[in-house]
Amino acid sequence: MELFLGVKKCLLFFAVGGGGDVATASMLALAARRLGLRSFVASVVWERFVVDPVPGPIKFDEISGGRRIGDCSMLVDGNSKAFRGGREVVFQAARASRFLGEPIAIIDLVGGVYGVRKGLEEVLNHFGCETVVAVDVGGDIVATGFEEDLWSPLADFTGLAALAQLKGVVAVHSPGGDGELPQDYVLKRISLIAEHGGYLGARGVTREDVENLEKILEFVESEASRATLLAAKGAWGYVSLRKGSRETFISPVNLLTFFLDSTVVASLNPVIRYIENCKNIECARRKLNELGIFTELDLEEEVYKLIQRGVEITGDVLLDIKKRFRKSISKG
Repeated sequence: MELFLGVKKCLLFFAVGGGGDVATASMLALAARRLGLRSFVASVVWERFVVDPVPGPIKFDEISGGRRIGDCSMLVDGNSKAFRGGREVVFQAARASRFLGEPIAIIDLVGGVYGVRKGLEEVLNHFGCETVVAVDVGGDIVATGFEEDLWSPLADFTGLAALAQLKGVVAVHSPGGDGELPQDYVLKRISLIAEHGGYLGARGVTREDVENLEKILEFVESEASRATLLAAKGAWGYVSLRKGSRETFISPVNLLTFFLDSTVVASLNPVIRYIENCKNIECARRKLNELGIFTELDLEEEVYKLIQRGVEITGDVLLDIKKRFRKSISKG
């Protein structure tokens, strides 16, 4: 890992997509320690609606048991939790902290690109790390935003815009593993990034990684990260995710992490320039909607309305929401 991340002494592994990405970020942080590097884990705090039905990222003032690092960052531990919509939410970063036995930093995604960049700067300074490695399971972060299969570009693109400003590293783990972009499409995008000089290296998971990830997933909920475990046990073929609204192809490729130059990744994303100055998540969502792009925040708001009416959320319901919304914003 140190061979293609440069001569570094301390790395911050940042779960850029929210929720379960913190499981893989933790796995990679532990792998770095086995190489003699100092490493820490950070994450945005945005849960899937089955964990937290209230739409949008969790706000810092909704969190109990956290300790501020700066204006846009906070340390949480295994006892931390959030209170949203009249219920308690134990978010994935707190769950991962229980496994690691150490605090995890969380970053202010509500503050848009500005909040993520400033939060990462605060955390890098706090831990004394030189480089941030943004971990994305599946590879949506290398998308253009206009792919038919894309479900959740908002967190990834906001994180990418901030990361590029800090000249960090993108780590795409388990291409296609989240059931959004097809595996071969993610690999094609990585090839394009390599053509433009953005390929830094790749790494396959080890037995120790698999053992650690298996233990982490006893604490953290992440369908996407389980693709790695399935691949490690020899699985091959399609597996359904997200109540049947998506599927992913499991192969040995799910055992790989590709390390990429964030500035090159951002330069090949046609929508980053529209959101790079956003100081809140609503600004970024609005900019993407204006370009005809459906986001995970749009999905969550529609799902929340249905939950309040007592509607069962099935895979078909999710697909219908996406289809209708994409149609409405394309007309707009």
